[in-house]
Amino acid sequence: MAETEELSDEQRLIIVEGKVGKNRMMLIIVVITMVVVLSVSLTLLTINLLSDDEPYVLRSSFEEQQVTIQLLSTKLEKQSSSLGSLTLDYQQSEVATFQQTMIEQEQSYQEFLSALKMGMFDLAKMVQGSRTWLDVYNERLDDAKDLSKLREENLRGLK
Repeated sequence: MAETEELSDEQRLIIVEGKVGKNRMMLIIVVITMVVVLSVSLTLLTINLLSDDEPYVLRSSFEEQQVTIQLLSTKLEKQSSSLGSLTLDYQQSEVATFQQTMIEQEQSYQEFLSALKMGMFDLAKMVQGSRTWLDVYNERLDDAKDLSKLREENLRGLK
């Protein structure tokens, strides 16, 4: 067995054909791989050549828009801050008007109570034995008038 057997011509031919078949298969795989790589390379090259490297907007136009946006933002901040003070002024003027109206109402109420008191006094003169109820109602009217004067003073003290 140490001796090498000699192969017949037919056996050698089968072995050589097997190796050729394997080499052919390997060559086909290499060719297909090269075709795919070449196709991908050409596609990428075509895409790169056809694409625009220029931006959609000119740089100067973009910078102008940024400046405009910045100016508008600054104006908006100024408007927002002035809006707060305008609202405060409006509220203060509204409060002053309301305060004055309330003071006038209290004064009118006091005048009404004074007129009512005078009318009750005149009525009490006409009706005999009415002194007691006149005193009771006079006290209540005086209390109401004092409370009205106190409210008026409080309203005048508000700022």
